[in-house]
Amino acid sequence: MKAFASLGSFALALIPAVALAQQPAACERVEFSEEVLARFPNIRAACLDVITKGDQTYAVVKADLVRATARRMTVRVKRPDGSHSDPVGINVAPNERLNVGGKPTAIQDVAIGQELTAYISVKDPGIALAPAEESEVVTFTPVPATPEPAPQQAAAEPAPTMPKTATSLPLLGSIGFVLLALGAGFAFLRRRSRA
Repeated sequence: MKAFASLGSFALALIPAVALAQQPAACERVEFSEEVLARFPNIRAACLDVITKGDQTYAVVKADLVRATARRMTVRVKRPDGSHSDPVGINVAPNERLNVGGKPTAIQDVAIGQELTAYISVKDPGIALAPAEESEVVTFTPVPATPEPAPQQAAAEPAPTMPKTATSLPLLGSIGFVLLALGAGFAFLRRRSRA
């Protein structure tokens, strides 16, 4: 019994070590340029891995899709605390295919709110979405110093109002009719009680 208790406490002691190991050492060691840090202040914490393609080094991050058109997608990079960065626009080709959850997915099949893998350049402030195949060329979009405006939610339309065709005259007429009926009812009761 004591062996199981000590084994359980050992397993519990490993949980923080596993949680700390989720942040790759490469993300801690990589040198981000000042421009990249200015545009992505939490890049080191959001970084999941560091990869090299050709002579360029990139930080791999997760991002949620917030807006999409045929030639541009807007994402928000996920931070470790669950919050998101300012929106960042990424240029895409209409026939481009992305790696979404390990599966090749056409641009038109990606849904708003879906989690995507993105690459952020370590030296220049640029971002790209992970291509469907590792061998494909990655095209980066420069990230401007000012963030893209947040996508606007569809403005709630005001509650529909009834047309203003009625006036207060029908109300006055209805009140008059009720009073006339009440008077006729009293007159009828008075005549009946005399008879």
